[in-house]
Amino acid sequence: MLAISRLVKNFGNVKALAGASLHLAEGETRALLGSNGSGKSTLVKILSGLYIKDGGTIEIDGRPAEIRSSFESIRLGISTAYQDLSLIPGLTVADNMVIGNEPGRFGTIRKRTVFEYAEMMIDKLDIKTRPSTVVSELDLSNQSLVEVAKALYSGPKILILDEITASMHYDQVQNLFSFLGEYTAGGRSVLFVSHRFEEVYRLCETATVLREGANVKDLPLKDASPEELVSYMAGKPAEKTKSAASGGFEAARPVLSVNSLGVAGKVKGASIRVGYGEIVGIAGLEGQGQAEFLRALYGVFPFTGGVEFEGKPVKIKSPGEAVKKGIGFISGDRDREGIFPVRSVTENILIAHNAAGPVFSFLSEKKQKEQSKTVIEQLRILSAGTGTPANSLSGGNQQKLLVGRWLFMKPKLLLLDDPTKGVDINAREEINSLLRDMTKTGMAVIFSSSDNEELLRMASRIYVFYEHKIVSELSDKSLNGKILAETMLGART
Repeated sequence: MLAISRLVKNFGNVKALAGASLHLAEGETRALLGSNGSGKSTLVKILSGLYIKDGGTIEIDGRPAEIRSSFESIRLGISTAYQDLSLIPGLTVADNMVIGNEPGRFGTIRKRTVFEYAEMMIDKLDIKTRPSTVVSELDLSNQSLVEVAKALYSGPKILILDEITASMHYDQVQNLFSFLGEYTAGGRSVLFVSHRFEEVYRLCETATVLREGANVKDLPLKDASPEELVSYMAGKPAEKTKSAASGGFEAARPVLSVNSLGVAGKVKGASIRVGYGEIVGIAGLEGQGQAEFLRALYGVFPFTGGVEFEGKPVKIKSPGEAVKKGIGFISGDRDREGIFPVRSVTENILIAHNAAGPVFSFLSEKKQKEQSKTVIEQLRILSAGTGTPANSLSGGNQQKLLVGRWLFMKPKLLLLDDPTKGVDINAREEINSLLRDMTKTGMAVIFSSSDNEELLRMASRIYVFYEHKIVSELSDKSLNGKILAETMLGART
């Protein structure tokens, strides 16, 4: 169906693609894997018509294809759903699903057709919304499903999913994969770009691995372990990670005790404890209260119930108060809640320090540069310098920048809401390794993730949310994927 041979793309002196090839058969679901900078995004953008190739050939159904625009890509039967959503926030769900391909003639749009398509896809993909809802009112996970529905509207023969599941929760991914099984059974094909190996193995039969703009391996996934895939991607053997326990500290001595915390309509009577140097996970299907629970502890939402921090009752009313007490927060949605995009790397690292208050916040310009340079070197953040705008960094390096913000602050408790969402496997392991190292000084972590395998690797205990309540605490022998999935689905309490 799709044959790419020796594809080349240059940006000045940088070779983004250096002879990449890929074959996608009718009805096949193939994973496209590689670290950040490997050429995956460039290849996808060439197929989507956003970039024009500098060399090589593309064939669709045995015929040469020149893709020079997104309209040409769609005409050839290719459609893409992007992690960096192509939706317009101020338009409705229904309008976004058909934008650019609106049904109608002579400048008129068949509104009924649009509405019926939106209703159908909302049902098939189980999107928690209505056709008339404005997209900006949806959370990121449901926006991602709208993006998929938009890509499907043209009826493509080849559907490209570019990290689209990065913002989705377990149940949404399960439902999407079930839908895709029916989609490919009709002879259509899927190119799946993801850093989540659990999803890659569940959805795909084959994989193409890119490194430095070229193929390093094409293989059936049944013949390759995750460790082998990582070694192909990185050019070196992957290190197996272990669950973090207590970093050598007495986890039984709590830095945080939460008793029956409630957030209006979102969290009901949640109680947890976190010890010094411990990484505790929280899990649940999308919208079960995990996000609101973390943000309540950070002072974003008002809450009821009791919270003790370092043995003393506290009532944190704002993020500024949380920072002053030694509580940090990292969101996986870095564009909305993390990075200040046009501010420099230095400003992004020191923003939490400045929020701690005027008594402690003054640093000379020289000292600021020295401190930020130390963080950049320690975290191996790839940046042109301390004055570089944060939005010039790759996604993985932006996320490491957020970790660096708190590495500099040395908080007593760090709240993490899907901190490695959408970053490649190597950056993910670097970030998680840094977090484990930070717990060795006694810092406690509450770690929420939409990736169950990551939670199981990182956490010593996992609290599971279901219907806005904590229904179970998993540890020791109960800390496994089967029990975790069943508990999240309400099949085990």
